[in-house]
Amino acid sequence: MNGKVGEVRNSQLVSTFGPGAIMDLPDFSVIISSTDHWNLKLCEVIKEPRLQRKLNISRIYAPPSLQWEQDSKQGTLPAYRFPRFMVCPKCRKLSQFKEFMLDPDSQIAYCHCEENTKVFPARFLVACPRGHIDDFPWSFYVHSKKGNFDCEGSLFLNDKGVSGSIADVEVECKSCEEKRTLEDAFMGVGLPSCRGHKQWIGPWSKEECTEKSRALLRGASNLYFPVVQSALSIPPYTSTIHQDVAEEMDRLGKVDSKEKLKMYIEDDLFPTFKEFDLDEIWGTILQQRGLGSGEEQDLYYPEWEALLRGGEADTEYEFETEEQQVPDRFSKRIGRLIMVRRLTEVRVLDGFSRIEPLPDITSVGEEDDTVKESFKASISESRKNWRPGIVTRGEGIFITLHEDALSAWEKEKFSDSNSIPMAKEFERYCKDRNMENTVEFPGTRYVLLHTLSHALMRQLCFSSGYSSTSLRERIYSRKKDGQNMAGVLIYTATPDSEGSLGGLVELGKTDRFEEILFHALEDAKFCSGDPLCSEHKPDAIGDLNGAACHACQLAAETSCEKSNRFLDRGFIVPTVSDQSLAFFNQE
Repeated sequence: MNGKVGEVRNSQLVSTFGPGAIMDLPDFSVIISSTDHWNLKLCEVIKEPRLQRKLNISRIYAPPSLQWEQDSKQGTLPAYRFPRFMVCPKCRKLSQFKEFMLDPDSQIAYCHCEENTKVFPARFLVACPRGHIDDFPWSFYVHSKKGNFDCEGSLFLNDKGVSGSIADVEVECKSCEEKRTLEDAFMGVGLPSCRGHKQWIGPWSKEECTEKSRALLRGASNLYFPVVQSALSIPPYTSTIHQDVAEEMDRLGKVDSKEKLKMYIEDDLFPTFKEFDLDEIWGTILQQRGLGSGEEQDLYYPEWEALLRGGEADTEYEFETEEQQVPDRFSKRIGRLIMVRRLTEVRVLDGFSRIEPLPDITSVGEEDDTVKESFKASISESRKNWRPGIVTRGEGIFITLHEDALSAWEKEKFSDSNSIPMAKEFERYCKDRNMENTVEFPGTRYVLLHTLSHALMRQLCFSSGYSSTSLRERIYSRKKDGQNMAGVLIYTATPDSEGSLGGLVELGKTDRFEEILFHALEDAKFCSGDPLCSEHKPDAIGDLNGAACHACQLAAETSCEKSNRFLDRGFIVPTVSDQSLAFFNQE
């Protein structure tokens, strides 16, 4: 498609409207192209060594920005018209856009009927769980009952009623007078197997696929689930020397001593290292090797250490914290309270899925081909050594739980975490999706921290003035010798400015936070859906939540790191149906 057809924010290109997503425009819709067609000369390089090692890539690029004047007709990011089938709202003709009259400047299509009516894209298409997407097979579908596939008559899409039901939408062939409602298509009847089309790479791109096609609405929420990896930029890994060393780690693989490193630098094999001290470079190399790469790379524990260690205002690091005294009322449960005055987060788009989101991309191994091939679709035709990403800046509040109190609670309440209803349901959830032994239940510690995080976010929205979609969570949960973690970071970050104005971080002061935590826990005790909500058992209705619903604990999908799974109010406070599990039972 030539020329500029619409606008989208850079942040949306690594989330809602990433490669493979459908974007509705006023006159037609497009599918955002793969990264194969991006002009990297217009993209700014983002350096985040830990995330690059995690994804095994050498570069992160910010999406291209529009460099021309506002009235320029030239866009910076290619997209393809999709779906290609259009419908005339007057005569109801259904055909590909090239069979209508096309305005060469605006790319708007008009029907040949008397009024030259503007046509609009069909609101139905087909997709499969492996990420393939294609136009709805209109001719095949209407003729499949009698097998008259040779008919090439004109198609029309009629609305028979006013109820809005899919049974009222009927496709008709004027030549053979075949008719069929779309009700069968959404029941999985009459559709061919997936043809493997990857429209975001190009209309010509396809591969073999054995999945069955599924009929979907063009604006369906399950049509695109971005797979986003994120990491906080923490010292010392964001320093210049760490960034320079991280870019050369592949070439530094055979450097096994400081003497050999010195020789290579003197031979001008690493010119960027000359401005640094040899001991400092060698120490940085050892630190980078200690991080590991791929799935061995642990993004969370270095962040946990950095948040506990703290950081002062420094021009080299966009990371600043200030510790506060824990309120006396919660001193037996809360370990530390830290105001994060400045933080930077890098978010990278690593793929997407359709029909269902990936269960937990952070737990799926890089070598696990079964899960990867079945769900995750690539944003490029061939694997590239870079990914699109954005830098966001903001502020937050970080709290930890007392490890001794938490361990005692786990031992007393859950001697066998695999026996709790949520764990059993998660086991069945994985079995139904052929994911046994690939994703582990996060544990009761995680459920506690996750529910506490959602309760705090709801209360912080009331006190800070931020909308519910502005806050995000980062859960630090692990029970492992030497690396125990039990903390929650609630933060706000945006790519459109240098951060926020302190509306959130100031609520981390001792007196303010005591009031917020108290009201968060009190509100969590009751729900407008009680007693049904509090009596909710995961294994009873096939859900991965306990006492949690939209009225009390569920948050915006952009705020929650687990797609609103693994929540239970009964873990943090007594509820009307269960008062035996609460961690904050005595406060």
